[in-house]
Amino acid sequence: MKNFEAKAYMDDFSLITIVAKKPFSIVPSFGLLQTDGIVHSLTILKQENYNQQYIYKCKSPIQLNLGRDYWIKINEKQIPLQIGSIVRTNQFDSLFFDDGHLGAHYTPDSTVFRVWSPVAVEMKIMYKGFGESDVSEAIMERTEKGVWHFTLKGDRHLTEYIYRAKINHEWVEAPDPYARSVTINGERSVVVDLKKTDPDQWQRSEKRMNLRSKTDSIIYELHIRDFTIHPESGVRNKGKYIGMTERGTKTSKGNITGLDYLTSLGITHVQLMPVADFGSVDETKPDTQYNWGYDPVHFFAPEGSYATDPNDPALRIKELKTLIRTIQDNGLSVILDVVFNHVYKLEESSFEKLVPGYYFRYDGGGNPVNGTGVGNDTASERKMVRKFIIDALLYWLNEYKVDGFRFDLMGIHDVETMNIAAQKLKSLNPGIFLLGEGWDLNTNLEPEKRATLSSAKVLPDYSFFNDSFRDSVKGSIFIDGTAGFINGNQEHSVKDQILRSINGYAGKNDKFLSAKQSINYTECHDNHTLYDLLKIRHPYENESQRKKRQQLALAFTLFSRGVPFIHSGQEFYRTKYGVENSYNMPDRINAFNWHDCEKHKNDIKYFQELIKIRNEQPVFRHEAGRINLLHELPEGAFGVEINHSLTDKKGKCSNWQNVLLLFNQSLKALEIPIHGSWKIAVENEKCAVRNLNSNTYLIHPLSFSLLFV
Repeated sequence: MKNFEAKAYMDDFSLITIVAKKPFSIVPSFGLLQTDGIVHSLTILKQENYNQQYIYKCKSPIQLNLGRDYWIKINEKQIPLQIGSIVRTNQFDSLFFDDGHLGAHYTPDSTVFRVWSPVAVEMKIMYKGFGESDVSEAIMERTEKGVWHFTLKGDRHLTEYIYRAKINHEWVEAPDPYARSVTINGERSVVVDLKKTDPDQWQRSEKRMNLRSKTDSIIYELHIRDFTIHPESGVRNKGKYIGMTERGTKTSKGNITGLDYLTSLGITHVQLMPVADFGSVDETKPDTQYNWGYDPVHFFAPEGSYATDPNDPALRIKELKTLIRTIQDNGLSVILDVVFNHVYKLEESSFEKLVPGYYFRYDGGGNPVNGTGVGNDTASERKMVRKFIIDALLYWLNEYKVDGFRFDLMGIHDVETMNIAAQKLKSLNPGIFLLGEGWDLNTNLEPEKRATLSSAKVLPDYSFFNDSFRDSVKGSIFIDGTAGFINGNQEHSVKDQILRSINGYAGKNDKFLSAKQSINYTECHDNHTLYDLLKIRHPYENESQRKKRQQLALAFTLFSRGVPFIHSGQEFYRTKYGVENSYNMPDRINAFNWHDCEKHKNDIKYFQELIKIRNEQPVFRHEAGRINLLHELPEGAFGVEINHSLTDKKGKCSNWQNVLLLFNQSLKALEIPIHGSWKIAVENEKCAVRNLNSNTYLIHPLSFSLLFV
């Protein structure tokens, strides 16, 4: 048998594919062998040679039954029949979709375990008390929809468990895909009494800002470990969830850090990079490894390396809840960065172990497609994958009371799933903030079904990272790519893109329904920081000139229509020392450098003042309105006039009515013709109102000015 190189797959309920590496010496005779010894002859429908393999498509005379073992007899030999592409058929999806509760449902009296695996012939649950060595085993019962269930009596808080399934004639062990928490490094699932993980007075905070629209938001992206790990952070629990909850932290020179710094900026939303359990950091020694966390393993359980004790399955939940509540109690909202587009390792995932071939997309040759670039793409269009994603989102919303989700590589997902998710999430929290990366990736899904930027108008509840904004302002993310405006590009096409950027790329003939769908950014965790990119692009400029270019980018981000997005540290020229992709680099590369923050106090003050202007003046936060390009400007200058009218309850106009945004990308001062009476609010990186008593305005080199009436 070991030398008999052939495999057989169940590809439909009556279709079997036999693949041999060598031709048969005699004309093959194929039969289907049941466990009771009955053999059914198979009819060969098609024979072909492909990629040095001999493939036979055969029809079974009986309907194949998932949940039973079969063998294929080939002449005098036999091989096990394995699960093939049957799990990717519409019939499979229809027959076995189950909308019920999955995972471990805890009560003080009992815990009900439910796991979906229609292809399993048998299923057992292996369980033990937390930290104990004696393991018990129980046989689970199967429902018509392929859900296996078992009830364990008594209070099972912190019971460890794992599923043991017989699939493809072999026994495999897998943690629960729906596990609310896990043991260290996610080896086993853990039952949790979630009430015991609630911080004191745990309910949705009422202290966050009441925002009229997404365009009232300013998002600030940060990494849990980065933000407090630096020696100068003054934080006791460095790199941990609760490190970000500490108040009164300061550098050795007495400057504020941590949460106090965060709340001083004027931002509205904190976007946390992945906090769901990921596989690229050994939780037994978290201080020796680093990762951004885009390697998901357990989608419902928090990452243990950010907990003060990763051995405690309940503590990681409580500490993350405490962080979220603390941020909210300080007036900010929390967005979670979620990664549903792939898993860390396909072969080791519970998805693949429990229902092999179902949760992922495959090409015509049966190989996993790789649009994500990390080896696998999840198939959100399949019913139980869609259910899983939505169940996870609803769990994080209900249990952790978060305020929004950022979807990593959202273009991998399908439009229908994303719209259903939005509908369900908004029914619970109408103000939830949903955003994602709408990149069009080479996955096995029809382009029109992908949740990409080109589908923005059929995804009205989602905002998208606007790469057109990014590229028009700073240029390509690639070193040898096209330069953007702040890097000296004066081409008409770039100016046209800049105008569209300031208008939020919104309108009938543009990419978004309104400006609230545009996430305006020039820097995020991916690629070079803007400071590092400018250093590469302008190696002969002095530090002051490069910083002025970065301030230009900041002004575009804050005063264009849409949602400003700031990468943590961008306000003080964060560097990663030239490293383009720092996803697994050590703390010395990734740490939020509080010494640099301290060094640039004046720049941070300017950043805070710009945010204050945006927050106070509705003209910058409206989703629509007239924007006029200023013509006849000298080379190197760009400017627009924004017309705005807002009346109060008495019918009187309030706030700024008209605004001029002026940008100078050149290394010399430029004279700008001005018509009418204006006041200057921002010039040369200073915010102070003064009257302009002239019909011309001299704008400083590499600078931004803001005028208003």
